[in-house]
Amino acid sequence: KLLDFKLRIKSPIELHEQIMEGLPRSTALYLAASLNEIKPDETIRVLNISQRTWHRIKAEKTGLSKPLDVDQSSRLWSMADILATAEDVLGSREEAEQWLIRPAIGLMASPQGADLVKTLLTQMEYGVYA
Repeated sequence: KLLDFKLRIKSPIELHEQIMEGLPRSTALYLAASLNEIKPDETIRVLNISQRTWHRIKAEKTGLSKPLDVDQSSRLWSMADILATAEDVLGSREEAEQWLIRPAIGLMASPQGADLVKTLLTQMEYGVYA
């Protein structure tokens, strides 16, 4: 998926370990830079990173390998996973981002909301609407 190749994660256990160690800050920058429709303010809200911290991360030339905290790492992975799933379900990256910037991006600001978005995408994929 979107971050798999960048992080070279091979199994769910390896993913868990990576998140517990903290994903590199550079990965958050990579994801944000890859987005066209989703604005940086929305991205950092979903990742639970303050504006000040985000600007510091972007400005640092060193320290990009420093890890995000566990919560931010988990949210980053969840956002990338949801984006990849939305792209699969809706057929293109542009459609996925446009769908997500509607009410879905607001839901992704909490783990429970992210689960709701994942559930909705699964229902859409299988043609099941509640």
